[in-house]
Amino acid sequence: MPNSHKFLNSSVKGVFKLSLPLMISALATLFMIFVDRLFLARYSTDTLNAAVNSGTMAWAFFGGIGMATAMSEVFVAQYNGANDKKMIGASVWQMIWVAVISILFFVPMSLWGGPFIYSGSVYASMQIDYFSTLMMFAPAYALMSALAGFFIGQGKTKLLIALAITANLINIILDRILIFGIEGFVPEMGIKGAAIATCSGYLVQAAILLALFLSKKNRQEYGTYKFQFNKNQFLQALKIGAPQGIFYSLEIMGWAIFYEMMTGLSEFHITISAICQSIVILLSFFMDGLNKGVAAIAGNFIGAKRSDQTQKVMKSSIKLQMLFSSAVLLFFLLDPNITVPFFLNSQESSLLTSAEFLKTLKTCFLFVFMYITFEGFKWIFAGLLSAAGDTLFLLIAGTFSVWVFLLAPIYFIVVKLNLSVEIAWMLSVTYSIMTSIIYYLRYQSGKWKTIELIQSKDDSLLEIDKITE
Repeated sequence: MPNSHKFLNSSVKGVFKLSLPLMISALATLFMIFVDRLFLARYSTDTLNAAVNSGTMAWAFFGGIGMATAMSEVFVAQYNGANDKKMIGASVWQMIWVAVISILFFVPMSLWGGPFIYSGSVYASMQIDYFSTLMMFAPAYALMSALAGFFIGQGKTKLLIALAITANLINIILDRILIFGIEGFVPEMGIKGAAIATCSGYLVQAAILLALFLSKKNRQEYGTYKFQFNKNQFLQALKIGAPQGIFYSLEIMGWAIFYEMMTGLSEFHITISAICQSIVILLSFFMDGLNKGVAAIAGNFIGAKRSDQTQKVMKSSIKLQMLFSSAVLLFFLLDPNITVPFFLNSQESSLLTSAEFLKTLKTCFLFVFMYITFEGFKWIFAGLLSAAGDTLFLLIAGTFSVWVFLLAPIYFIVVKLNLSVEIAWMLSVTYSIMTSIIYYLRYQSGKWKTIELIQSKDDSLLEIDKITE
């Protein structure tokens, strides 16, 4: 097997070996958000709740553009699998142009989006500050995602660990300084300081990745100097990236609506949900890393005309997800008094003496465990379909699922009937199960095999003859 394919291994060990650095990188990235929540919880519960609401909505746009540009990984993987390295640089550059052009959307969104969305909200001023700051930095995150795809698609993932750790150190230091301030030197910025700290980490990662991407070795081997904007390649790349990004945005918006509904019900509902969401965010590192690892390996197999190997990749990934879920169960069996204090400030630590609060939290923890398990399966199937370029299906099916299986049931059952937060999280599990089944059935149908994402070495253009059936 050629050296460029040396990481292709569909066994449990092979999938884990490639995905582990991506999991660690994802953990480090998610840990930045988690650390923000810890600092903000210490600052005040109002800022934590504001960050949950506005941060979730901001991430719908922030993560959506990042997910779109991250699809550079799919092109890189398939070209790498086809051993057509010279086309890799140009394909990544089209996603870099997406990141650059996104400035035209995110700057106005930063200036006027926050006041439009949150005017009149309970935490309006804090939500506007947090949302607007994240929007201003979103193009940098999109750039980072596009450049990371260059390395992930080739199985060169260890670099991302070092970068993510560096970003975390920057975030932790700046969180402490900017949120609380330093008397006489740095003003207390509260929730806005948390957003600046996190985005500073993304800026540093983007800058380092860009420098490496443009190194002499990569320019010669992968054509990373081919920065020209190519209308055909750009539009064709968007056919793969845009559906994935749009769906990701819509799904996160769905969760933002979920948390707004919890806020409207009671402070008890949103406080419990904020704790659950923070845990989901922290533990999503495994699913995120596994998803990207699956897409990288499957994409290379597809590019090498060995799509039959994707079935083995799927089975190996499911085994890894089940092992992770078993380990996570131990976390949820812990006494909430051990974990929950991290999410509460000193004034609210009295909640830990409330029997109702602890009972509700334990029940919700069980549903969060189930949600994480089935989300892991969903992300595996999504990774396989993304590797083939079947992203339009993911957009349609995913959007349908968010509204039909998540938002509608919660609104008509929980909100209208004023039911408990436990019911809301139980319904989120139903949503995850149903979406997993839909994605699995699509993969098993084999329709993704009809999609032609790249052409032979002799053709200078990417071509997508069929997106979906």
